Amino acid sequence: MVGLTELASTLRGHSAVRDARATTVRHDDRDATVGVVEFAQYVSGPELRSYVWDRLGAHCGLDGVLLVDTMPIAGDTLDTEYIRSAVIAGTCTLFVGPVDDIEERLLSIWTGTMNLKWIGVHDDFLDLGGDSIVAVEILSRIEEEFGEVLDVYDFMSTYSIRGTASLLRGRLVVQRQ
Repeated sequence: MVGLTELASTLRGHSAVRDARATTVRHDDRDATVGVVEFAQYVSGPELRSYVWDRLGAHCGLDGVLLVDTMPIAGDTLDTEYIRSAVIAGTCTLFVGPVDDIEERLLSIWTGTMNLKWIGVHDDFLDLGGDSIVAVEILSRIEEEFGEVLDVYDFMSTYSIRGTASLLRGRLVVQRQ
């Protein structure tokens, strides 16, 4: 675990970042460390989280990145209530790992297909750089792995590993009955 200053400094090293700070907010009965980033050109939160993890390690303490137009300041410090509200609203996706075998297998498919090292189960497919061609490839690999054919529209509407796992769980339960 590294300090908030080092996390912010590392975020500032990314070419798309104009300014960055880091803070800790309480969410779901735990402390979550969030990098708050003003960006000079568009970059996704998961991309910036991966950037930091590649440099400082996945256990550096950064849980998510909130992209803002201007730094949310209250007095002289970051407005933690604003940041906490963004986390609750899903504007800032916190990293969550897989909870079962289906999510583990989907994670393997997504990381292999998208050539990404760090993907959380709530990370948005499009934010990760996914497009229709990658979606078709992932769907093909899901069919090979699970023996299930998923519709492209259904896949795109779930947007995440957790959502895709939910689709598969529903189908796999029906098959067993």
